[in-house]
Amino acid sequence: MLPFAPVISPWLAAVSCVLITVLLIGSFFLFPLPKVASEDSKQPRLDRDHPLVIYRRFKGILLTSILVPLYLWCLLNWSGALPNTLTFPTRLGLFLKLVGLSVPMNAIQLLGHLVVPLSLVGILFMGPLLMMFIDQSLPFQSRFSWSAQWSSLTELVGVRNFIVGPVAEEFIFRGCLVALVSQSGATLRSMVFGLPFVFGIAHLHHGYESFIKKGRTRQAFIQSTVVALAQLTYTTLFGWFVTFLFLRTSSLLGPCLCHSFCNMMGFPDVGSIQYYGPWKKWLYLCLGLGMALFGVLLGPLTDPGIYGDQYSSVYWPLVR
Repeated sequence: MLPFAPVISPWLAAVSCVLITVLLIGSFFLFPLPKVASEDSKQPRLDRDHPLVIYRRFKGILLTSILVPLYLWCLLNWSGALPNTLTFPTRLGLFLKLVGLSVPMNAIQLLGHLVVPLSLVGILFMGPLLMMFIDQSLPFQSRFSWSAQWSSLTELVGVRNFIVGPVAEEFIFRGCLVALVSQSGATLRSMVFGLPFVFGIAHLHHGYESFIKKGRTRQAFIQSTVVALAQLTYTTLFGWFVTFLFLRTSSLLGPCLCHSFCNMMGFPDVGSIQYYGPWKKWLYLCLGLGMALFGVLLGPLTDPGIYGDQYSSVYWPLVR
């Protein structure tokens, strides 16, 4: 379907992206903590994993997830991207497709949206998965506990990290921002490489939180800056992939699952490979092989044709 007619000016799209990012981050602080928790100077500052802080962020995420699509719906209707000549159900269906909320009705296609992207990310994590296999910590191995895993997923921190966070961030930074920017005449390349930088910037507030938690010292500033820059790099690189995946599939199913999986795996602990003795060379090999295979298979395994038909993506034209 791309290229869309540029019905929204680039400056309006850019300003909207910035304001949406500010809204998401600012909404975390709109809901005050209880006075006993926020004003008692004798108590240590609550960190991001405290239940009160997590609930406050859930409220902010909910508010943002309501306001952003409402703004986008009004903007797309006002600009003519969703023509008034179409019936309301047709416009709503197109809107849901643009933001990635349409779900394939065919069971095979639905399974493809779930399994194929996750398999691709699993290949990328070939090295860390081998480490888990050696440690006997994969499912059905001796050191894996289903009850512990379930507890980790259902406690507040787990719900934030593996469910609410990934779903909300993918909906806002992938679905809504891509739908917005695509109507400004942006190219596929600019969306793949440009929008994830906004996603990365949205995580810089973690650096400020780390600075506060470490005591606001000079050393804390240096450490927090390094962590923030590393996280900016990591989230931007990840954003390139999931934005590409979203553009190819027009669905948030794959990006949300991949986001949750990456949060579960964390950044590969390359430094610990030296302690794996005879497995060390195989782990390094799998790290490199996983990245190489990921690069080779990225195009074929995100081909719009394998997620439906030639019209399965409203963004990425299927070229044969």
